[in-house]
Amino acid sequence: MTKDLRTISLRLVLLQVLATGALAAEPAATAPAFTRSEPLGTVVAARAGAPAVLDLAACVDSALVANDQLRAERLRMGELEGQKRQALSTGLPTLDLVGTWSRSRDPSFALDETFGGGGFGFPSVPGADPWFDQWLTGLNSAFGSLVPPPGEIPAQTYWNANLALQWELNPIKILGATGAAKLGIARQNSATTTVEHQTVEATVAAYYAIIRAAEGVQAIRAQLANQTELLAITSMRYELGMATRLDTMQAAVTVANTRPQLSVAEARLRNEGSRLNALMGRRPEEPLSVANEQPLELDPLDEARALGLAQRRPELMTTQLFVDILDQNRRAQRAELMPYLSMSGAYGYVGRSADSLFDEGHDSWRASVALNVPVFDGLLHRGLVKETDARIRRTEAELSGRRREVQVEVLEILANLGLARDLLAAVQLNLERAEEVLDESLLMLEMGKINYVDVLVAEANRAEARSNVIDARYEVLTLTASLKRAVGWSPMVPLRDIPGLVAEVTE
Repeated sequence: MTKDLRTISLRLVLLQVLATGALAAEPAATAPAFTRSEPLGTVVAARAGAPAVLDLAACVDSALVANDQLRAERLRMGELEGQKRQALSTGLPTLDLVGTWSRSRDPSFALDETFGGGGFGFPSVPGADPWFDQWLTGLNSAFGSLVPPPGEIPAQTYWNANLALQWELNPIKILGATGAAKLGIARQNSATTTVEHQTVEATVAAYYAIIRAAEGVQAIRAQLANQTELLAITSMRYELGMATRLDTMQAAVTVANTRPQLSVAEARLRNEGSRLNALMGRRPEEPLSVANEQPLELDPLDEARALGLAQRRPELMTTQLFVDILDQNRRAQRAELMPYLSMSGAYGYVGRSADSLFDEGHDSWRASVALNVPVFDGLLHRGLVKETDARIRRTEAELSGRRREVQVEVLEILANLGLARDLLAAVQLNLERAEEVLDESLLMLEMGKINYVDVLVAEANRAEARSNVIDARYEVLTLTASLKRAVGWSPMVPLRDIPGLVAEVTE
């Protein structure tokens, strides 16, 4: 009777646990069939409902086309094209069509008594005959009447239309400005390449993160299935009096605790899919399925060659080109202190009224050439040259420091990659052994030579070993992509296609 009560009590406890999410299982009459580490399927559904499966190359191609950050970097090229046109303007003339209407009163030409205002100005000759003085007075009256007195000069209206040309010829300034513009475009190309490599690296990491999350989901499902099977075995053994009530409750609680882990892993898989969608310029919630591709590149690497390649990565070339741009700007600033030529000209028509503007003989023209020798500009351009000198020195110092940082980064990646490769080999071997231990533990449990706790420990060890394999493989894949980016190559390029990076193995 007491045994029956204990059985009823135990079943009530089990029903309560199973109601919270544990899987019910009938006692097994045969040896348990535990789920082993089966390989992940060829397709991983990160977000359900995707009509097509994307491989890594397709994801990278999509990101290179539609990634928002990369598109923004490429659009900066339009700004630099505009700056190039501005630089070219320093060597080109300006031509303006000018039409003017003016009305003015200008008595300046009549203010001199030689031209008006009371006589032409012939002086009298002392001792001459009176008739000669009268003749001079008549000339003064006659010619003086040609120009009215200043106060009587009326306002005048003029219409003018002409083409005005201005051209400043400063060859050194022109060469400096255009050279800086061309270097700016080359610098932007390097900056765009840098962002492309970073985008590819992020896409590769997100792609493999989806596979890692899917493997994590599969591992937890296998663990849950095994724990459910273990719960059934323990229940059967309890019924046979070969296990304690505590063993059965521990098995049930373990099943219940694993269920939330599965929910978290499934949510992580969906989140990784959203991240990859965003990198590809798609809506984060859009359905996505990827192919299970995890090619491992385990070739030996040449450290010295990797450090040499890293010194020519696009990021460093961008900074070096900026130094060259500053040098060209300094050249243009110094040209402002040197002599230069300027030319101007105009050709057009002038008239007193609009209808007489283009009458015969009303055309006018003007041309001039000037040599400009700067003497003193208030120290403006000397100050600009000094500022640019300081910027060049500062940028060169920053570039030197950045080169050292790049070397440290490459060395760290190489060290971590080597460690990750060794760790992957170790955890793969450990997983095989952990599965063998679990199989042996289940057999001994069925024979009654060990208890439930020993099997539970073996199952936990196997689950941890599988998790370690998943993480180690992800680290090798992502660190390999990071190494390629760090030495200035796209993460999609195989290691063996990067000149000299793979070390030759001598027999």
